[in-house]
Amino acid sequence: MEQLVDNRYRIGRPLGSGGMAEVYLAHDDVLDRDVALKVMSGRYADDEEFVERFKREAQSAAALSHPNIVSIYDRGEDASDTYYIAMEYLPGGTLKDRILERGALPPETAAAVALQIAEALQAAHAKGVVHRDIKPHNVLVTSSGDVKVGDFGIARAASSSTMTKTGFILGTAHYISPEQAMGEPVGPRSDLYSLGVVLYEMLTGTLPYDAETPIGIAMKHVNGYLAPPKILNPTIPDGINAITCRLLAKSPNDRYADAGELIEDLERVLEGLSPSNDTTRMMIHGTNTTGSSQRTTAMPPPGREDYGRRRRRWFVPVLLLLLLLTAVGGIAYSQVGGNAVQQIPVPSLENARSIEEAQAIADEFKVVPGARRESREVVGAVVEQDPAPGEEAARGSTITVDLSSVQVTDLPNVEGRPEEEARDILDEAGFDVEVEVSESSTQDDGRVVSQDPAGGKGETAEVGSDVGITVGSGPAEAEVPELAGQAPEQAAAILADVGLELGAQAEAPSESVPAGQIVDQQPVSGTELRRGSSVSVTVSTGPDLPDLFPIPDVRGQTAETAQTTLWNALFASEVVEVRSNLPAGTVVSTIPAANTPTDPYAVTVTVNVSSGPPPAPEPPPQAAPQEAQQAAPQEAQQAAPQVAPTPNPSPSRRSQPKNGGDVAGERGSGGAERDGNGDQDKGSRKRNSDGDGKNRKNNDD
Repeated sequence: MEQLVDNRYRIGRPLGSGGMAEVYLAHDDVLDRDVALKVMSGRYADDEEFVERFKREAQSAAALSHPNIVSIYDRGEDASDTYYIAMEYLPGGTLKDRILERGALPPETAAAVALQIAEALQAAHAKGVVHRDIKPHNVLVTSSGDVKVGDFGIARAASSSTMTKTGFILGTAHYISPEQAMGEPVGPRSDLYSLGVVLYEMLTGTLPYDAETPIGIAMKHVNGYLAPPKILNPTIPDGINAITCRLLAKSPNDRYADAGELIEDLERVLEGLSPSNDTTRMMIHGTNTTGSSQRTTAMPPPGREDYGRRRRRWFVPVLLLLLLLTAVGGIAYSQVGGNAVQQIPVPSLENARSIEEAQAIADEFKVVPGARRESREVVGAVVEQDPAPGEEAARGSTITVDLSSVQVTDLPNVEGRPEEEARDILDEAGFDVEVEVSESSTQDDGRVVSQDPAGGKGETAEVGSDVGITVGSGPAEAEVPELAGQAPEQAAAILADVGLELGAQAEAPSESVPAGQIVDQQPVSGTELRRGSSVSVTVSTGPDLPDLFPIPDVRGQTAETAQTTLWNALFASEVVEVRSNLPAGTVVSTIPAANTPTDPYAVTVTVNVSSGPPPAPEPPPQAAPQEAQQAAPQEAQQAAPQVAPTPNPSPSRRSQPKNGGDVAGERGSGGAERDGNGDQDKGSRKRNSDGDGKNRKNNDD
């Protein structure tokens, strides 16, 4: 389902669904209010007749205005051919919810609720609108305890399609009228019949008719036996019992003529008076053949013209039949000498899945329904009988059977289980699952923290009923974990475990943290954040690489000029004399060699300066052999090269050596100073290298 309908209604959570539409809690962005948004089911979108009736009846329903009718705010169609009706949202739940939670209502309360529903129907019928889907699911409870009827118009649109199909009835089979079940025209009295079913359910906590299939239920509305509500709940006053039976008359002509007539009777019984004579005469009190119970039979009200004609037609034949039976009975009695009626064993009916099946098994007995109660058998199945199987009873006597009104099964306990697992368990057991989310501990995040109704050993619930589970969402706030030294992917997983997200990622060099690992985070670890918030991190790019500069080519320069050139290029230097054919004082080479990329802070350049070409050798004097041997070591010593330090120029960044001072010593001191100042000095030196070089040269000059 799209999240925004007609660019106005923002879909929230689902409130319910039916055969024709789904209902959602939505927010009206235009009027800034919550609404109940009913959206037509997609499978009817191609049924032009249905869509047209949906539009027309929605418009008709919007014209209804009554305190007991849910208000219609808007209806329309959006660009995606989604047909919708926006209605008043009532958060108090439905009448069906109340019955399921509390069981049968007190008779006076049930009558008061039926009165409000009847007043809503009276207003709708006066406008020519027939609801056609009155059921407790469509009766909403307000915060004050009053009720409002919803879904006007939509059920009427359903009449454009086939009412019944094989094994399927469009609508709610438990509440439809006999004429609706047969596909015949329906009218206001059909709504009154459905109201009768609702009143019956409020009084007894059960439905008057039930079966395994919708078709079976519908056929019971047409020809099934009605057990008056007073049989199931003896505390029901006779007047309310009579009103209920009249509402549930199978012929529309035997029901109330209109909602106004019903309202008069309900008001009378709520004031402690008896209902109208027509309603009172419908109750004929009698005793069955066994004398074991009293039952009330719904009869058509006398005094109407068609009823009188029917009575005259069947009165004479029935009288003759009674006389004939009396004569035959007297003859039979004389033949057997007054002996008692023949006793035969009572068959077992407890495997029968319906009262009709039980009657077929009983054959020579009459089967009548007794109490309705919950059991593990399917709804409508026989759960107990009286007389018990195997006992002797008169042929043709009555067997009373208790029927299953609600099928129950074991309700498993899913507390502590993950949400998906809990859903699967309850679904497999035959229950519908409703999920709510609530703040919880971190351990219960994503797990069921409570269940309603509670499950476990010995607990049962109605098959197909709703089971609510509350799933923990974790705490509202989470503590930020420590992320230092983690890769961003690992940090994201760590944050997700506590309900947080990885935010922006920056990069920065680090001498101590390897590249690709987190070196800093914001907020810091230990901070409390709202779940769903993000944490920003800084990722290390590794140690900062030094800036390398090429060593200037100073070959051919004098020692002083060469040192000045090197100093201006940020290099410290020391001079070493070497023998060379170049003139004395001329630079021969450097170590490292010229143009080698080098970190100025890591290297002192050695400047090799020529000491001049060697003098031409003089012919050695002739000496005695002994004197020559003594002179040889001295000549060798004089021939060795003499290395003497040459003073550096005096650049401004170091204390320059004076009068041939030790340049290397000064370099060491400068190196220590640079190490202490670190990267900041280095960066400053880079920015000011050109200017400082010029200043230093001027100072030297």
